[in-house]
Formats: sequence, structure tokens, C-alpha cells
Amino acid sequence: MENHSYLICGLTVSFPWPQATLIASAAKTDVMVELGRATPPPKDRVKFNGPYCQAAPGHVFFELDDIGRFSIRDGNNITVEISGDEDVEALNAFLLGSCFGVLLIQRNQLVLHAAVLEKNGRQVGFAGGPSSGKSTLSGMLLNSGARILTDNIAAIKVEANTAATVFPSFPSLHLWRPAMEKLGLDHRNPRKLRPELDKYVLSFEEKFIPEPRPLHTLCILAPWNKSGISCERIEGIERITHLSHASFRLRITRGMEMDEQHFGHISALSGCVELIKLSFPHDWALNKSLVALVDEMFLSPDKRSRLQIANVDPVSG
Repeated sequence: MENHSYLICGLTVSFPWPQATLIASAAKTDVMVELGRATPPPKDRVKFNGPYCQAAPGHVFFELDDIGRFSIRDGNNITVEISGDEDVEALNAFLLGSCFGVLLIQRNQLVLHAAVLEKNGRQVGFAGGPSSGKSTLSGMLLNSGARILTDNIAAIKVEANTAATVFPSFPSLHLWRPAMEKLGLDHRNPRKLRPELDKYVLSFEEKFIPEPRPLHTLCILAPWNKSGISCERIEGIERITHLSHASFRLRITRGMEMDEQHFGHISALSGCVELIKLSFPHDWALNKSLVALVDEMFLSPDKRSRLQIANVDPVSG
């Protein structure tokens, strides 16, 4: 069977089927994705047992109805056992999201639930859980001239506790149909993630940055029910708390007994990036103000703008 190799988060990953939007790589393979029988870890080694996941040191197993079974081992192998109707989009979405995020953690990398955008030579991350507005904000910023490094999983390396580097993942964005249409992005040949979901994958190959870049600022998105937008620095021990909440699959990380390594990573990241709490309502009428604030405070080449951030009262549009 022919293999197809692509560059993802600084790693060359070999697949048994082609990927439409990933960047091809001719380098030596770091990670092998293969078709086969995906098996869970032995029961006596399992440290986390969730509804569709089992985690043990060096071995994580997922089982999803109508999609497949996935075994991720030792940071270098993902075995895929396809079930159901072989929905390639759903299979790829889970493989390149949950499975690859876990594999990066096995390789002792820090992985956050975050999108990372670039403009004017500055890279800014936006971290948050489901429904926090990450992808919608990313879409708005892409419309305003930004470029993308990653939409959902951000692999970050901290050098000597002084600088953080983001490794690009995929040139795509996941959006629900209402957001996609309001952003005027429905012309980008959207592909459904799953037949039963009104959520789509949109390619942004022409706006993708394939090289690692420094991370300057990380915004923790905190939607609220107030009428304005608030932007404030996160200080002290709260920095560690917010980074922990933004971490990818934290319970699985604990199941792999990698708590100590993970805490070391977020402690190092806390010491070298600007960490901001960005609060805003889900109100399309404020989107123009939200993009303008992000542009001025975090993506402006003028350092003086970033010095204005303080614990301030919310501002409306």
C-alpha cells in the first residue's frame, strides 16, 4: 500500500491514504498512521477509563461508534480500525484532532486547545473550550487580513523558559454553518465534518503559515452575558490555573502519568508569554469592535498599544 507523508506540528507523518490540504514532506518519518486492528491497553495498566477512551502510560485507545477504533502508542504510531460507512471527513477530523493531540503529549510536548493567528509579524493564540468562539474569532481575523498557524490544537515548545514557539498544524478551520454564512466563508468549498452535524471544514491553504513561529500573546476566551468587551492581564497563580484549563485532554494526560511533565511545560509557558483574559458576549453586533480590539492590542506593530491593557471596565461597540 502506498504511503503519503505530510508535515504536521514539525513532524513528518505517514498516512495510508492521501490528505487533501496538508503539506507534503520528504523527510524521514516520525509518526506512522496505519490501518489494522486497534487494541486497548491491558486492563491492569489503564489509569483513566472514560466513556469512549482508555489511557495508560504510552498507550491511549479511542472507540467511536460508526467511525472507528484508534490506538495511539509511544508517540510514534496510530493504528486505525475503520468501522461504519468509512466517512473520511469524520475519520480525519478525529484522527487529526484528538488522536494527534494525544500523540504530541506522548512525545512530551505541550498541547493547548487553542487557535493561533498571525498579523504584522505577531502571533497570538486564542484558547478556550467548545462554544468559546475560537473558530469564529479566527474566521473574523482571517477576513481582516490575518494568517493561520492552527485552529484547534496548538503544539508549543518553550526554550529555556524565555521564548515559546508554536508549530503549525493544518491549514483549515472548523465552523458551524450559521457562523460560516455570517462570515461570508461558505464559498470556500466547505466539507461536512459528519453527516449528522451542520459543521464544516474550510481550507485556508493560501493563508497558512507552515513554519514554526514565536508565540507572543495567549488570550483565554471567556464569553459572558454582559453587553461589552473586557480585556485584562492574568497575573500570579491564576496564570497556571488558566493554562491548565486550556490544556488539551488533561484527564488523558493524567492517565498517561505525564502530570509532572505537563506542569513543567505550563509553568515554563507562564513565564514567557503575555496571558490575557478576553471576555465578550456572543453578539454579532460587537464583532467589529472585538476584531478592532484584538488588532490594536495584540496584532499591532506598535508596542505602545499593548501597554494600554489593564483591568478595565467593559467597553461596548
